[in-house]
Amino acid sequence: MMHALDRLITVLLVVPLLTACTFGQQRARSDLSTSPSSPTLRSSTPSTPTTETPLHRYSNALSAASSMHVPRATHSATLLPDGRVLIAGGFRSEGTREIAIADAELYDSATNTFQIVSPMIEPRSGHTATLLPSGEVLLVGGWGPGQRTAGAELYNPETRSFRAIRSLAAPRASMTATLLANGQVVIIGGDSARNTPQLVAEVYDPDTQTFSTSGSLTTGRSAHTATLLQDGTVLVAGGSAGNDQVLASAEIYDPKTGTFTATGSMHEVRYKHAAIALATGHVLLIGGSNQNDWTGTYTSTEAYDPASQTFRQAAPLSDERFKLSDGVVILNDGNVLVGSGNAQIEIYNTSNEQFQPSARLDITYYYTVLTLLKDGRVLLTGGYDSAIQPTAKAWIYS
Repeated sequence: MMHALDRLITVLLVVPLLTACTFGQQRARSDLSTSPSSPTLRSSTPSTPTTETPLHRYSNALSAASSMHVPRATHSATLLPDGRVLIAGGFRSEGTREIAIADAELYDSATNTFQIVSPMIEPRSGHTATLLPSGEVLLVGGWGPGQRTAGAELYNPETRSFRAIRSLAAPRASMTATLLANGQVVIIGGDSARNTPQLVAEVYDPDTQTFSTSGSLTTGRSAHTATLLQDGTVLVAGGSAGNDQVLASAEIYDPKTGTFTATGSMHEVRYKHAAIALATGHVLLIGGSNQNDWTGTYTSTEAYDPASQTFRQAAPLSDERFKLSDGVVILNDGNVLVGSGNAQIEIYNTSNEQFQPSARLDITYYYTVLTLLKDGRVLLTGGYDSAIQPTAKAWIYS
């Protein structure tokens, strides 16, 4: 599905690295550099405490949930209105090949079980999944069998089934999808069928169930982040411009005009990182890597201030991590849980603006997806290990 040569080079590099480092440092840094990310960043705002739904009091405990029916990584996990979580797509390994899957299942937190549902219309990994105001889930693009896809589909939670809709104008993977204030979804960047970053953005209109083009990025990018700001615009930061060029630049998408304009640059070039909007309106950008990919991973973080349109360096992580695009969530106490790209789970404390170690996974997983449940706990699903083998494991952080 992805470049076999890249994958072979990565495996050859990783084996000696792991032999030397496994016992000295428990952080595996392997990658297929073209592995798709699942970049949709579903930023949540802290829950408002009420007598009906009191704030969850976190004990920093991690427990195993029931396993998924299918091992998967670069999948999506979307909280539905009824509290269940839709787990869709991803890839499975077959020798040195990564095979996109169409399998889907639902996680029920009340019973701590996964239930298989009808598969997607087409296999896809590294796609985006966005909960629409209607309660349906929009799934777009990603890697299909052997190539990027322009296909799109909708999941209906009432029928528990998928149906195809009109496709994107062009195939893309490692892009972002952001739900706008008007209920539309903007699809930004990603790699094209020619393995070059897409410049033109597309907007999905749920009323017509169609996509239309909407402006061009100032710089084509993939494996970037896109975060909805409080004024309704979208911060697009970092990513890869292709040819081993990782970006520090950022730009703002204005849905009212359908245009992109440059804003301040980050202090570090970074891609395969994460970004999440804080209650203050600032955006926290976490980890990632430079052009050296798995040997260039970061502990660094930075914060974007929309008022000044500038980035400032923020507190460092306790350990390096990347491939965590869907590996962060806002907890209902307002703090940030970081749980992918390293075995160590961390909490960003918004009161003192510092990261602190919390629970720990058995090993490092990449592209694990975190989903904030309605009761305040967090579901962690899947990801792949240092040998690029997806797991069916799931965990609950409480």
